[in-house]
Amino acid sequence: MVFPNGPKEWLAKLVSFDTTCTQSNLAIIYYLRDYLTSIGQKPQIVYSPDKNKAHLLCTLPGVNGSTNGGIILSGHTDVVSVVGQKWDSDPWTLTERDGKLYGRGTADMKGFLAVVLALVPTFLSMKRAKPIHLAFSYDEELGCIGIPVLVDYMKEKKITADACLVGDGRLEVCTGNKGHRVWRCTVKGKAIHSSMALMGTSCNAIEYAAMIITKIREIAKEVRDNDVHDTSYGCPFSPMSTNLIQGGNAVNTVPAECVFEFNIRIADTKVAMNVDARIRQYINEVVVPEMRKEYAEAAVDLDAFCCCPAFNAKEDAPFTKLARKIMKSQKVVKGTGTTEAGFFQEELGIPTVIIGPGTAGAHEANEYTAVADLLRCTEVTQELVSYCTATDKPLESHL
Repeated sequence: MVFPNGPKEWLAKLVSFDTTCTQSNLAIIYYLRDYLTSIGQKPQIVYSPDKNKAHLLCTLPGVNGSTNGGIILSGHTDVVSVVGQKWDSDPWTLTERDGKLYGRGTADMKGFLAVVLALVPTFLSMKRAKPIHLAFSYDEELGCIGIPVLVDYMKEKKITADACLVGDGRLEVCTGNKGHRVWRCTVKGKAIHSSMALMGTSCNAIEYAAMIITKIREIAKEVRDNDVHDTSYGCPFSPMSTNLIQGGNAVNTVPAECVFEFNIRIADTKVAMNVDARIRQYINEVVVPEMRKEYAEAAVDLDAFCCCPAFNAKEDAPFTKLARKIMKSQKVVKGTGTTEAGFFQEELGIPTVIIGPGTAGAHEANEYTAVADLLRCTEVTQELVSYCTATDKPLESHL
């Protein structure tokens, strides 16, 4: 099998895989496994619980066989859907026009994967004292719900690194993005004909859900006015809102169940933890006791099913300083969307920055990355990797 060569060739191949986040990514993962195996490496496949998707983790050891330390190059393989979008070219075929490379995932974020894969032969020819870890994930576009599986695997195998470069961004040093938490609340009451409401023989799930939703808004306003603010973001606080609700089956029936979902975008992960504790306390101490005056088996289930930590790089970390030195920029940039960077920084304790070749149009029709940005990102990535792996000296020595 003949594999691609440079970053443009790799990007063309990667774009050709339809890895829409609602379907399997195994085809692209197996292809990358076969490539890395063909050049003598030993990639690890880390499957999702249902075995329908997988992460790829591959360590290029140091020349002395070292597998600890070094740098992680992180990217996600999934992309968002093109359904309903009007493209000027086939989104699954890389198309070059006026120095721009169009296709689904070119900006978010197969461009970075292409950069890394094109550099693998260069990495292998370098005299590395430390390893390079490739970490390619699934389900980032579904709220970063896949990466915890990879994080747990890395913890189990004691895989660690001195630094992590996440390529999910533009060609600038990004040192922060908001995390998020999503809750699903299920309120369980007791149905009866509406002519018998409030007689102590039913329990209106929608009305008690409304009590909780009102409390959520009250807490949201307190967070907005009094909690952590970061003016690096367009929205400096952690916004929280209830955005989905379903309950009842007829206007003449007291509803037995109401389900709603709410979320928060957090610049500080502790904010979500505090909010969670306050809402649970209100449910357990106020709402459920009131419901059970009407129906002894009434209940409220609160499930935090999508939790992604905020990403906040340390500006005094040597890796952050090194990235700024290479990019020749001290500008503070923080991303508007959530990435997997917070998992490496917070969950694994690895100093992390975001730099990628994602030029424009992520999630939109006619998404593209500029050829110049793709090539510049290749240079930057190679330089960062070289500093992080060439010697046993700490990163501080390169500043």
